[in-house]
Amino acid sequence: MTAPLVVAHRGAPGRGARENTVRAFRDAAAAGADGVEMDVRLTKDGRLAVFHDEAAPKGGKRVPLRSLAYDDLRDPSIEAHDRVPTLEEAIRALLGRTGVIVEVKDADAGGKVAAALLSLKADARLRWLLLASFHPAALRAAAKAAPSIRRALVVSGSGPGLGGWIRGKMPLRGWRSSGAQDLMPERTLATGALVEAVAARGGRVLPWTVNRPEHAARLAGLGCAGIVTDAPAAVRAALRGE
Repeated sequence: MTAPLVVAHRGAPGRGARENTVRAFRDAAAAGADGVEMDVRLTKDGRLAVFHDEAAPKGGKRVPLRSLAYDDLRDPSIEAHDRVPTLEEAIRALLGRTGVIVEVKDADAGGKVAAALLSLKADARLRWLLLASFHPAALRAAAKAAPSIRRALVVSGSGPGLGGWIRGKMPLRGWRSSGAQDLMPERTLATGALVEAVAARGGRVLPWTVNRPEHAARLAGLGCAGIVTDAPAAVRAALRGE
């Protein structure tokens, strides 16, 4: 059985870099991760910022990202590779170096993100590319804007991805209707039956966030195609017997 891809969740912040930064992504690639996962949100001025949270610190408080212009996030006192990058900056830093999962955090940003990736020829210039989202609407818009880019639906026990997820039941109807080829479930929701059912329809399962080597080994044994983790070095070593 082929070992699953080891994907560094938000890069490799544990190595001293801030999450979702160019430094974190480069560190993860240098440490041997097969890919990195990054989060993308829209700013007030329509820019695509690589940032996870709905709100960002500004003036001593946290302000919704959608109410901030992109330049409001660029602290000039921070080195360029540790600042909040644009999607284009992050992708360009990784071309030819690794694979990438781009998670679209805003339901209305799928088409814009897909178009940006298409303009960068990211699917051809990265080792591999996957556009992911909790929001089926974002995936459907991405499919329309860039049908060649592979897509994954992200789901959790309580997140917005499918709304009615019931633990122990397979969310195949919602997955298929989202226009996604692959499924990214929360770790505890990944089962052998789910992996088999998704594979029977030509898809892959890439669970998150898997930080313990024994959990990664169990999921690899189920046939998961990728493992999204905060500990890429430890998980990679465990899966490859290093």
